[in-house]
This record gives sequence, C-alpha cells and structure tokens, in this order.
Amino acid sequence: QALVDDVSAGARALAELASLSLQPASDSPINGELSPHRRVDWLTMPLDDVRELRGALRCTINDVVLATVTGALRRYLFRRRVDASKLEFRVSIPVSTRGAEHANQMGNHVSTWILRLPLEKTDPLDQVEAIRAETAERKQSNSALAIDTVMKAAEYLPVALLKRGVGLVQGQINTIVTNVPGPQFPLYTVGARLLGMYPIVPLIPGCGLGIALFSYEGKLCWGLNADHQLIPNLEDLAEDLRAAFEDL
Repeated sequence: QALVDDVSAGARALAELASLSLQPASDSPINGELSPHRRVDWLTMPLDDVRELRGALRCTINDVVLATVTGALRRYLFRRRVDASKLEFRVSIPVSTRGAEHANQMGNHVSTWILRLPLEKTDPLDQVEAIRAETAERKQSNSALAIDTVMKAAEYLPVALLKRGVGLVQGQINTIVTNVPGPQFPLYTVGARLLGMYPIVPLIPGCGLGIALFSYEGKLCWGLNADHQLIPNLEDLAEDLRAAFEDL
C-alpha cells in the first residue's frame, strides 16, 4: 500500500508540474537572453526583526522573504513601466526533502517548488496571506516530488524525453529565491571573525535575476546576482527589497 501511495503521489505531482506548461510564466524585463555581464549587490536585515514579523503574521520566515520579494518586484517593475498585476510571475524555490529515512545519510536532500508571486495584490498583508496559502498547498500536495521524479528518471529517459522534463523544470519560472539557514554563532578563519556571508545563486537560461539568503549570527544576509543587460540598476532593486520589508 505504501508503494501504491508513493506512486500515486508522484503521478499527481508530475501532473501539477506539467499543467504549468499550459499557462507559461509571463515575459518581464528581468527575463530574456542572458549576456556575459553580471552585477552583484547585497543587503543585511536583523534576523530578530524577521522573526518578529514571522510571529506577528503567523507565517514562516520563507513566507516573509517571499512577501518582501513580491513587494520589491512590484516597485521595481512599476519603474520599468510594467503593470505587475497582469503578470503570471513564478519563482523557483529550493526546499529540503530530508526525512527520517535520511537521518544517517550525508549530503543534501533538496528539491524545488515553483510558486506564483501575488504581484497583483497591493497590500503587503494580502501578499503574505496569498503566499502563506500557496506554500501550505505545496506542502499538502508534496509538489516537490515532481522535480525529484524527473531527476531520478533522467538516467533512464531517452534524450528527447529528458529535454522535455528539463524544460518543465526550468522553463516556467521568472527567477530563483533560495534561503539557507546558517549558524547563529560567530565563525573564524585564522583568528579573523566572519562578519557576514552573502550567497550568490547562478543564473539559469532566461532568468536575469537570482536571489539567495543566508542567516548568520543574528543577521539575514541577502545576495543578489543579475544580468547587467536585463537589470542595469541592481542597486535600485536592493533598495526596493529594503523598502518592501519596511512596508511589512
């Protein structure tokens, strides 16, 4: 029965992933053919402030992060003369799939969610509520199984089918947002104290922006990586993130 349940869950997750291709993610100014030019930027937030928001809004830290990204993108796209309310804007979010069966195993166990950001909502609290509802649905449906299924099957798939599977995974998103919890105590190298750690996520074809976060010693460190041709003013987007968090 357990095997039947696992197969059924995997099939449902794959059907959900395939359905995304019927309504592709919208074009936006941050999407397009990548150039060889990159820019990076960063910002720091007190982790206690993020945790306070998490408690007040009764959501997760990831929900707060995604709501902040939503508000920032609304600001940024407005200046790029784009009506964000009309966009089907999706983000790829790496999630841990480590379970009890992995307790004695080394290495990461990570899959991916594909989430729609509620850019049509103007109220930050409405954005949080929409994101909280969608992340709850993803947990309930176990949608990360779809990516796992595609990747595990890659070894046995013909090239044509494998390309189709990779297209389903990569082709329906506008950007990546990844949040990694880190140590809340200071680290040192040769006696020098590590003050902050700002991660950089590689860009995938068609996506000109990657957002990565790392929590360390009471700080939430944001690292931004962008294609300079698609996003020539990355420092403005960094300020948009700060302003969107203050709105929350």
